[in-house]
Amino acid sequence: MLRDISLTLTAGERVLLVGPSGSGKSTLLRALAGLVDSVDSGDLSGVVELDGRAVGSRPGEVGLVLQEPGAGVVAATLARDVAFGLENVGMPRADMPAVVTRALEAVGMSDLPADRPTSQLSGGQAQRLAIAGALALRPEVLLLDEPTAMLDAESAEAIRAAVGSVMQQGITTVIVEHLLGPWVPLVDRVIVLSPEGCLVADGPVKDVLAEQRAWLLELGVWVPNAPVPDALAPPVDALREPRAGDIVSASTLHVGTRAVLEQPIEAKAGSLTALVGPSGGGKSTILHALAGFVSPTQGAVSIAPHTSAPELARTLAWVPQWSSSTVIATSVLDDVLVTTRALGEESPQSLARARALLAAVGLTHLEQADPRTLSGGEQRRLALAAALHHGPPTLLVDEPTIGQDRHTWAALVGLVAAYQGLGGAVVAATHDRHVIDRATTVIAVRPPTRSPAIRRPSLVDRCGPLSLLLGALLGIPAGVLSPHWSTTVGVIGLQLLLLVIGLGRRTPTAALRILPGLLAALSVGWSTWWLARDVDAAWTAALRVLAVVIPAAALIPAIDPDALGDHLAQRLHLPDRPVVAVAAAVHRVQDLGAIWRELSQARRVRGLSASWRHPVQLGRHLLALTMGLLIRTLGSAADLAVAMDARGFARAYRRSWWGTAPWRWADTALVVAWSLPVAYAIWAR
Repeated sequence: MLRDISLTLTAGERVLLVGPSGSGKSTLLRALAGLVDSVDSGDLSGVVELDGRAVGSRPGEVGLVLQEPGAGVVAATLARDVAFGLENVGMPRADMPAVVTRALEAVGMSDLPADRPTSQLSGGQAQRLAIAGALALRPEVLLLDEPTAMLDAESAEAIRAAVGSVMQQGITTVIVEHLLGPWVPLVDRVIVLSPEGCLVADGPVKDVLAEQRAWLLELGVWVPNAPVPDALAPPVDALREPRAGDIVSASTLHVGTRAVLEQPIEAKAGSLTALVGPSGGGKSTILHALAGFVSPTQGAVSIAPHTSAPELARTLAWVPQWSSSTVIATSVLDDVLVTTRALGEESPQSLARARALLAAVGLTHLEQADPRTLSGGEQRRLALAAALHHGPPTLLVDEPTIGQDRHTWAALVGLVAAYQGLGGAVVAATHDRHVIDRATTVIAVRPPTRSPAIRRPSLVDRCGPLSLLLGALLGIPAGVLSPHWSTTVGVIGLQLLLLVIGLGRRTPTAALRILPGLLAALSVGWSTWWLARDVDAAWTAALRVLAVVIPAAALIPAIDPDALGDHLAQRLHLPDRPVVAVAAAVHRVQDLGAIWRELSQARRVRGLSASWRHPVQLGRHLLALTMGLLIRTLGSAADLAVAMDARGFARAYRRSWWGTAPWRWADTALVVAWSLPVAYAIWAR
């Protein structure tokens, strides 16, 4: 929450915005971008102007990089994501490739293919991509929210160099960072917020750091050249002794094309193993393998992937890169207690321990708050407290100190040290040099040297989105017009043949997608039989449903949402803005499966699951997952809207397009081919 903030930034000014965790820095950046209405709660008053007019009145004039970069991804591929802002400002298509290339080079991503799916990027790579998208716009004002927080030292230096180059061109720049030192030579002004969200210091960077040094340290600011704070010991009753059990370990691991662990992990009681390596090198993947979420292609881990949820919770705790994934309860206190309750160990002592943990990480005042309303740094502290409450033998934690000021950093490090002192083993993926210095073992993780095999495109891959969509829709008349189940069998046979011809080796994957439709068909058939007691009618109804489902299951997943937007706007001449919004929404819908898996993993590692043998429990579990998916989806939609508007979408009344919208011979062939089942059904009538 911000209070009584009055600021004037002059053109070309370079500003560092600092303050303790949760002081409102991210909110202030959104206000400067004219996007403060996206804040979930609070009363808004006051105005933000740029050259005397409402900020954001022209597309692309303000560039904002969000704190959680994954939320800023707006397209399905690397180059298209960078080009999104250029489309909004109407840049001619011929001029875009050079600008996109320069932006990717500036953030050290020129080695990745332009068509690399954004869904395959690590957190650090997504952060660099978001910065590339902002730099490509050459905005009048550039706002960066912790742009190097998740990057290794080399990548962070490349980002600072790119931002420094932009600053030299006279672009007004405001940067939020906790680690001030590397940015001080690049900025000329520093603004400091208090824990209450008030402006408490503002002036030339060297003057403020020199005159207010002691006070800034007391506030928790990472003042350059100040000694690393001592770890802050938690209350004596905050932690329970880690329960007895095997500590997670692993041999040398290869995880497909994503990560290589070159030496075994032999974590011991009281140890801290630091996984290090470049951004996108596979550290998070190795943690997933240690938790049993992915199976290594070479090597082994001590935990079996089929371990039940309670057994997994008793074995380890996991804090992922995006700690918001582990939020389950509706209050901060209840979220700390989730695993203990799942294990049937709740007691007055566990409640007291939960409150002591919240005190240790500075969240006592938020005990009854909804965890989803916390800042990124606060959510990370909550996730660590919740992970340690039930006393697991092993803690797996990804980037534990991101977004922390000096005080909260000391609290987290002290909490982990106390856990080690009680016999816990910690495996942490981190770029934090101070954490690495405290490690008992440091292990490098790298991506595989061999490139993934290039998949030969199928016939379906050669088709555009409109033909794929039309082919999928042709399943409706094929099913509806089929007069009898015997005819529908022929229709389905033709469809399955076309599916095999069109998809080739990917046919088994499509077959799996048909299974829900098969269940729906059986349900419709059974209902028809129950009402009419007519076997022929039941078979006809069931097979008609299946005939409608098969083309959709085969073709719709192959539609590129960005290409769909290109074709709808350029070939069908539909309005630009609704088309782009639909394409972005489809892109996010395709991520629902990954979000469901992430939520399932979070619940499983916290001891929550259900068995088919207990239908009521299973129903509650699925309902909880569905609600979690809904909440995440709504939050993702809000973040997507902010990310799109931050790159000029809100004011983009005349857009250009990165992609073309051709209709090829393969499109015609696909439509003709999937018309054959319809023709057969009509002929049979």
